[in-house]
Amino acid sequence: MIYVDVTGACLLPLQSGIPRTTRGVYQLLVEQKSKEIRPLFWQPFRGCYTDLSIRAQALLRDPFSVIASSKKTPRDSTLPLLWASFSDLLGPWPQVVPLNKFMGPQDTFFITSIFPDNRLEYLQRLMSHPGQKIAIFHDAIPLRDSNVAGWEKSRHVKTLRLLSQMSLVIAVSRAAENDLRELWRQYEIAPAPIRVIPWPVPFTETRPDFSEPPWERKRILYVSRLKQVKNHATLFAACEKLWRSGIDFTLELIGCEDEAKESRTIRQQVQRLQNENRPIVWRGHVSEEELHEAYHDATFTVFPSLTEGFGLPIVESFWHGRVVICSGDDAMGELARDGGCLTTEVRNTDALAEAMRSLLEDREKCLALSKEAYLRPLRSWADYGRELNEVLDQS
Repeated sequence: MIYVDVTGACLLPLQSGIPRTTRGVYQLLVEQKSKEIRPLFWQPFRGCYTDLSIRAQALLRDPFSVIASSKKTPRDSTLPLLWASFSDLLGPWPQVVPLNKFMGPQDTFFITSIFPDNRLEYLQRLMSHPGQKIAIFHDAIPLRDSNVAGWEKSRHVKTLRLLSQMSLVIAVSRAAENDLRELWRQYEIAPAPIRVIPWPVPFTETRPDFSEPPWERKRILYVSRLKQVKNHATLFAACEKLWRSGIDFTLELIGCEDEAKESRTIRQQVQRLQNENRPIVWRGHVSEEELHEAYHDATFTVFPSLTEGFGLPIVESFWHGRVVICSGDDAMGELARDGGCLTTEVRNTDALAEAMRSLLEDREKCLALSKEAYLRPLRSWADYGRELNEVLDQS
């Protein structure tokens, strides 16, 4: 039996990185494994894993199955996540799954993401019980982010200690692996085995034919949640510099809100620019079809995030044949080194503005890099599944 913690995809109707990859991984396991797969939901108010409620099952299948398009986009932050867990208690309570009693030596517990709630203490107790424990490590951004409170960082350190006791940790990039090893060294934690399995392009549709980036009505796309570490402020300053110089383009933002204080600041900046009649739009929650359309309509994309564990929007942009402006550091540099990207110092307004200017003013350069992006070899879910199966078959 493979028990799979899919909580990250079952709380809110979101299309951000962890929900999307969790759905993809779970679907792979259902399709490819001969062993029985049992999805689990962490219920923090009961302090246990349970089977999935009807609503959680619907969210695991499709985040748009439980929300009308007219409703406000949910925030991917602590309070809404906790409220979603509490709301599940208002209906029939799903069956408790006591892993300490159910798991045997041939079983595997697979954790697609770990939220630093009270499941840390539960999982710590589970470590001494039979069976393999495998966890995906996405990133250590909370430990690097100055906006994260000290008490919350202490919970993430506890997560590091828990990861060190896993049978195997799957890192989503070489940069994520290096970061995890460095943090274990920094906190004097004995390391666990690590296997790097990079994310695939998260789409299951047939890839579209290459199309030239639109040039008459230039559009720049940034797909990212509204969070300070995603560096919207520098992007806005760079755009203002270009708009003041007379360059005509629209900036489109797609991504949910994060913690209220951080997202509020970014939304206020967006509102200020709109009040000044700057061509900037923000959409918090879009379907896969709308996301494809946004990439198709983009002249190029930007991803000026300061730090990432992987950077899904970069490979999404490659898939659509759109060049990406991003950092050359950590996981983003890892993705950029094989072409289809224009790297720059994303912390520097002038450097970011000049990179954007070069693509806005030089059609041939933009087209050449877009073709380069489209020709990049890209990993599919089938590629990911083969590597994941190797891991699980050895457990």
